[in-house]
Amino acid sequence: MSTQKLATSLLSLAAVFAVTSQASAVPTPMIHIDTPGDCDPLFIPDDVHEIGDMIEFPTDESLFSTDQGPTSLAPCPLQDDPSVLNRVVEIRNTSGIDWHEVWYVADEETTITNYDGEANHGIPGLAPAHEAFRLDHKVSDPAGSHHPLIFESMTFDGIWAAGEVWRFILQDYSNTLGLPANAISSIGVGSVSSTPATGIIDSSGSIIAVTATIPEPLSGTLLLFGFVGLGVTVRRR
Repeated sequence: MSTQKLATSLLSLAAVFAVTSQASAVPTPMIHIDTPGDCDPLFIPDDVHEIGDMIEFPTDESLFSTDQGPTSLAPCPLQDDPSVLNRVVEIRNTSGIDWHEVWYVADEETTITNYDGEANHGIPGLAPAHEAFRLDHKVSDPAGSHHPLIFESMTFDGIWAAGEVWRFILQDYSNTLGLPANAISSIGVGSVSSTPATGIIDSSGSIIAVTATIPEPLSGTLLLFGFVGLGVTVRRR
C-alpha cells in the first residue's frame, strides 16, 4: 500500500470513529506480534474493545484514570532503566461490564520498557509497532514473570469488574509530547489513535479488553481438536 493510500485509509477510519464514538461499543480489530525475550509472551485476540476516558468513549467502553505518581517497583527488571521513572496508573471501570482480559498499548509518542510484544490497530498497511502488555499479576498469570498489575480494589483475580479500580505500572515511561501516563483519551489504537478537533494530541496510550478469558494458543488448539473429535460444530463468533 502506498503512503498516500495508507494516509487516506487512516483519515477515513478516524472519520468513522468521530461519528460513532459516542453511539455504542463496537469491536476493535487488532494485530500483534510476540517479541521473545521482552518480559512475557504476548497474545491478543483479533477483536477486542477499546476502553477509554468517559468524555470521549461510549458509556459501555469507558473508564476514569489518574496518574498515581512515580514508583521504584519494576515489573520487568531486566528491561528497567533505573535512571528513568516508572509511573503508576489507576483506572476505574465505569463501563458496567466485567473485562476478563486487559492490555495496555502505547501510542506512537510513548515509550515504555515493560512490554510483552508489539500491537497496533488491525487495518491493511499497518504493522504491529507499538509496545503492549497484558495487565496481570501472580494470581491471574502464575506461570509468567512480568506482573505490572499491582492493585485490585475488589477480588484479586485478574478480572476488571464493573466499578473496580486497578493500578498498574508503566516502566521507564516517557512521552515526546510530555503527556501524562494516564492520558487514555483518544479512540483508535497505536497508529490510528485519533486527534481531537482541537488538533492537539491528548492521548499517550490505549486500554483494550475482552469480556471472556482467552485461552493460550496451544490450549485453544487442543480444545478445538477435542470438539471436532466429539462431532461438535463450533462457529467462531
